[in-house]
Amino acid sequence: MNLKTTTFTDYENKKNYEMSSFNELGMGINILNEVTQYYKIPSGNFYKFGVIIDGLHNWYFNGIAVADSRQKMREIYSAILQVNNGTQNTPFIYKVKRV
Repeated sequence: MNLKTTTFTDYENKKNYEMSSFNELGMGINILNEVTQYYKIPSGNFYKFGVIIDGLHNWYFNGIAVADSRQKMREIYSAILQVNNGTQNTPFIYKVKRV
């Protein structure tokens, strides 16, 4: 499987991010969070997917939130982990709210 990536926009690259990791149902998941004055994980229930390649942040699916549930997020993230297996890439999820 080959998933295409698109780089973060200039606007996105100007923001500060931090990576957190957690284990959900036996799967290690990285979540990228924008560093703000509130220091909390967004409460959204939609998920974007990305990967850090050679220190550069990239999106999968053109930066569009494609998962609307935790189950769907785990399914997609599992496939992304398989694609990046054996590389130095760092896959991540990014939570957003849909309005």
